[in-house]
Amino acid sequence: MKLGNDPPSQLVLTPLERSVLKAVGRRLGDAGRLLEAQCDSLRVSSRTHSGVGFVTRLEVPEGVGGLPDDVEPRVGTLYASHPALDHGAEFLVQLKGGRVASIEAFCPEGMWPADEAGFRVGVTAAR
Repeated sequence: MKLGNDPPSQLVLTPLERSVLKAVGRRLGDAGRLLEAQCDSLRVSSRTHSGVGFVTRLEVPEGVGGLPDDVEPRVGTLYASHPALDHGAEFLVQLKGGRVASIEAFCPEGMWPADEAGFRVGVTAAR
């Protein structure tokens, strides 16, 4: 279990976060390419761990195109399974002004797994 903030040296998009954003992009159809372009140039400004999940704040440079207004309602909640979690985890991707602003992750029961490689993003949370 990890608590607190990541140091600046660890403020890069993790493989799990990248998987979540790719899954959201697939859900968005044509707008997914715009999201992908944002992901290629975004910067992680902070990441805070709560023990049951994390919040990662993201910044997309001004010169990168924004997503259309109708995209935000289609982002929704993403679910993932993990062998250490009976009820999986949920991921919320927040957009602000057509730009990816944050990823919030939490598990409804238990503690966040130390090994994030076991996550399968885009599957049903409950077993």
